Amino acid sequence: MVASEFNSDSSIHRFLVRPNCSLSWTGIVRFYLGMVVVSFTIAGAFALNGAWLVLPFAGLEMLVLGLALYSVARRCASWQLITIGADTINIYVSVSTEPLATFKRAWARLELQSGKNKWYPPRLTICAHGQAVEIGHCLNEAERRSLARQMSEILNTPVSYPAGQ
Repeated sequence: MVASEFNSDSSIHRFLVRPNCSLSWTGIVRFYLGMVVVSFTIAGAFALNGAWLVLPFAGLEMLVLGLALYSVARRCASWQLITIGADTINIYVSVSTEPLATFKRAWARLELQSGKNKWYPPRLTICAHGQAVEIGHCLNEAERRSLARQMSEILNTPVSYPAGQ
């Protein structure tokens, strides 16, 4: 998902890139607690009938489910912020308050590189002076191409396709 904004006072374009998430953190917690209740209710019924060995496996199963849901929730909370100012392009990521990369706008170029195989989506990178940063890695191919088109219009440069593509 890409959200774009233009601040006319400071002439800064902002692109916020986030993965599409169908469930909020609250929804994930509610789903997990519901699964814990159902699983331990069934395991408790089996334990009361003498099959007590079901309880540790139910606990292990809920631990693995909780870790998987937490991992997905963390990934869904990630984002990239690309700011295009008059002279610079800054790329911020969710894990840091400092820019991941800063490029001079005049030297920056967008590259849309095809994937290793046919089924891999193309990679969108901003490059300058031997430094390259991939942007929009969580987007599908259509969203990535749309982001490349929007950014190339702002930068007044075409999207380049490296040799052999």
